[in-house]
Amino acid sequence: MRSDGRLSQRVSTLAKCSGDDAGRVEAGPLARLARYWPRRVAAADPLAAALVDHHRTGRPRRVVATRADGASFEIETEEYFTLEGRLAELDQIALDRCRGRVLDVGAGAGRHARALAARGLEVVAIDVSPLAVSLCRGRGVGDARILDVMEIDSESGLGQFDTLFFGMQTIGVAGGVETLRRLLERLKSVLAPGGELVVDSSELREAWQGDEADTRPTRGEIVLSTRYRGWRGEPFAWLYLSEQDLRSVASEAGFGMETLGRVERGEYLAALRLETCGPSRSHG
Repeated sequence: MRSDGRLSQRVSTLAKCSGDDAGRVEAGPLARLARYWPRRVAAADPLAAALVDHHRTGRPRRVVATRADGASFEIETEEYFTLEGRLAELDQIALDRCRGRVLDVGAGAGRHARALAARGLEVVAIDVSPLAVSLCRGRGVGDARILDVMEIDSESGLGQFDTLFFGMQTIGVAGGVETLRRLLERLKSVLAPGGELVVDSSELREAWQGDEADTRPTRGEIVLSTRYRGWRGEPFAWLYLSEQDLRSVASEAGFGMETLGRVERGEYLAALRLETCGPSRSHG
């Protein structure tokens, strides 16, 4: 595709950073965008650069995510391009649940946005990373926008949605329990009557073999950084939530929660709906 060349150029513009220079970008339109969202773009773009390289070459890439205490794991870029990965079961349930006008939050390479559009749904894909948004557009996502979900409000110009979709555990971008409460309040402004959030997450102690004696809702608040080809992104806060904790936080914000599915290592899928729109259900 001709878009590959443009995407590759944009990668080289943003990815000429490593070590102490991480997060700094060279001059140009993307640099100006990165300065507008300095923390989040600098944190996200090592992964976005890997996704673009995967798309350009057809070869999967690996991104190392490291926690503040030194624990680390690898992110396989293949998961961002296929619906046949280890979370295929939850992906299918999530796609089936989406209806009407859908906001795909943290769209990445656009795999969910493409699948939803193929089902005839109207999809708006957003991501804080200019590289990710360029990739989505290059892969045929019709409406992909550079936008930080934490900045969404009634003035964002998005309109309202029947489904707010947080795939790949992107609800974790809230970074903390209190911030998640505020995010849920913000999202009400773009949620159509009768609409719902479709989100997945996982229990921290399942994902990271954490301390089982720690039962605080805030135990899932961690700090991560990503590294790709010598480029280390700035540290960023991330949030893991158990089903019980998400249900509690959602309830405080006025949402009922329905558990839609579970898979290995504590990963689960849930729907959140404002309780004024009807009683919540649970398959738990």
